[in-house]
Amino acid sequence: MTNQENAWINLRQLIEVISSDPEYKTLDDRSQRLLEWIVLNYAPGQSMFVQSVVVNSQVASPATIHKCLSILEREGFISLEVDPRDTRRRIVSPTDRARKLLVRLSKRVNAWADSLGT
Repeated sequence: MTNQENAWINLRQLIEVISSDPEYKTLDDRSQRLLEWIVLNYAPGQSMFVQSVVVNSQVASPATIHKCLSILEREGFISLEVDPRDTRRRIVSPTDRARKLLVRLSKRVNAWADSLGT
């Protein structure tokens, strides 16, 4: 097997490791990417507004992002709260469930990488 073939097989195995997580696979691809963007860009103590997620995440169209936010909230991965200073705005925050999921996935990726001997 060539290095290129081996790299492809390794990538496919990594995808399987991640996609086999029962919580993660309940989300569609766009919702997964949006959740990852939210967790990566969230700063405790600073409000992350829905509008900034729509404008800056570049995951999908605004309508699709709103749909994904609804899915993530329904599944318990984010919370959406009304901004007390401006009731027209909603504040997005990742939940403990989201953080625990990404920690668990990171551990799986690390274990997979260790199994390769890298």
